[in-house]
Amino acid sequence: MVEEKNAGYLFTVKRNQPRLFRQLKALPWTKVPVLDATRDTGHGRREIRRLQAVTCLGPLGLDFPHAIQAIRIRRRRYHPNTGRASTVTVCAITNLTAGQARPADLAGWLRGHWLIESLHYIRDVTFGEDASQVRTGNAPHALAAIRNLVISLLRLTGVANIARALRRNSRNPHRPLQLLGIA
Repeated sequence: MVEEKNAGYLFTVKRNQPRLFRQLKALPWTKVPVLDATRDTGHGRREIRRLQAVTCLGPLGLDFPHAIQAIRIRRRRYHPNTGRASTVTVCAITNLTAGQARPADLAGWLRGHWLIESLHYIRDVTFGEDASQVRTGNAPHALAAIRNLVISLLRLTGVANIARALRRNSRNPHRPLQLLGIA
């Protein structure tokens, strides 16, 4: 499929891919320079992300179809309110060459993935989507679309905390319509 469509991929590798995960962890990351670094402040914390990428051909080849680059991102978060710091390391692979995907591109694409994960998190935790017993016909897709619509409408009205807004709006059935200028 990758060759037929001339498609590119980039995805994170987690522990549920143990063989590939071990291969990525075993790469000589201490010898690989940091190619992209970003700093952000938000949600009551400071975050530094450092990206390293290495071409994996020849002896460094990965046991995954078409994989050309291995990526490692280290995210260091500091919470000034609590004084706590944490470091998370994420590995990824891509079939794109260094010429096709600059380090800043890779960092942006991987960061963009977390926006999607954020939506899934809201749908699961706030709406209990994973616990839903609805599993037949078009109902699961319809309910997912309705949940996405609700989240989007609340975001368009400036809501930052979906769970809090749902609790607040559940106390007055007309409040959501008033926010949208309908009632």
